[in-house]
Amino acid sequence: MARRKFATLKSFLNYIGVEGDRTIFTWVSASEGDRWAQVIKGATEKIRALGPANKMVKQIG
Repeated sequence: MARRKFATLKSFLNYIGVEGDRTIFTWVSASEGDRWAQVIKGATEKIRALGPANKMVKQIG
């Protein structure tokens, strides 16, 4: 069910101009602090590598 909701959210975000590569779906247990840190670090690096959200920048700027 969560994956289906995430797919719907990702589709909506794409519709409003947020590229799909800017979202991530993963499961991390509350006891996995190191894993959580790795997931966030990886997501941050990926988003920084993508640069500004071009479609959003055009709409706002």
